[in-house]
Amino acid sequence: MDYQSIILNTKSVREYKKEAIDTKKLKTIKDYAQSCTKLDDTIETDIRILANDTFIALDGIAGYQGHMIDAPHYILILSENKPHYIENAGYIGESMILKATEIGVDSCWITLGDSQAIKERLNITSDKEVVALIALGYNANAPKKANASIIADYKIGLDEMVYIDKWGNGADASILEERGLLDAFAFSKFAPSTLNRQPWRFLLTGGKAILAVRQDEHTNTYEQKIDAGIIMLFFQLIVSSTLFDLRWHMETLTDSLEIPKEFEIVGYCMV
Repeated sequence: MDYQSIILNTKSVREYKKEAIDTKKLKTIKDYAQSCTKLDDTIETDIRILANDTFIALDGIAGYQGHMIDAPHYILILSENKPHYIENAGYIGESMILKATEIGVDSCWITLGDSQAIKERLNITSDKEVVALIALGYNANAPKKANASIIADYKIGLDEMVYIDKWGNGADASILEERGLLDAFAFSKFAPSTLNRQPWRFLLTGGKAILAVRQDEHTNTYEQKIDAGIIMLFFQLIVSSTLFDLRWHMETLTDSLEIPKEFEIVGYCMV
C-alpha cells in the first residue's frame, strides 16, 4: 500500500449511502481480515464482517451516547482478554480501515457499549470479548480529496507531540529529518483519536521512541487503549515503509524517566 497517500485520504464518515459494498471489494476486506498484521500475534482474535441488520440490533447500546451509525456493513472484532488486547484491537481495526480506504470504501469507528450485551443482541456465542466495531460503506456526501500540504496546518505541532531527550523539549523538524523520522511523525499526526484529542506524545531518548498517552476525564480506559493501538500502527507503517522494519515492545521500561502523571507509557520501539 501507499500508506502516506492512504492516510491522507482516510476520514471518519458518519452518513452512508444505502447501497451495499460490491461483492469484490467486500471479499477483499474479508480476505484482508484473515491476514492483516497484529500488534501481538499471540492474542487470538475473531474478525467478522456484518450486514446492515446490525444497525437495528445495536441501536441504543452502541454508538456515541447510544446513537448507532447506519451503514451497509460493519467490521466486528472479538478478542481473548490478554495484556494489551485492546491496543491490539485498535491496531488491527485501523489497519482494516486503511485497507478499506485503499479500495474506495469509507469507514468510521463506533463507540462500544457492553460486550456481553452486544453479543446477545447479535446472537454471537463466543468466549471472546467484543473489542471493536467499525462502520463500512460509501460516503453519502461528496468526498473531498486530501492534499499533503495540509500536514502543516494540522492541529498539533511536531514540537508538541515529539520530545527529544527530555519531556517538554520539543523536537525540531530539521533534527527529525536528519534522523529519518520526520515523515513518520508528520503522518502519525493524522491518526484518529477519541474526540480528536490527539492524546499521544513521543519521547526520543537512548535510541528509543517511547509512546505515552494522556489520560483525562473525557475518555475511558478502553478509548485510550484503542487510540494507542492506532498511533502505533501509523508510526510503524511509515517507518517500516521508508526506513526499516519496526517492532513495538509493550513491556515495562526500566529507564528513569520524568513524565507527567496524567500520561501513561504504552510501549517503545528502537529507532
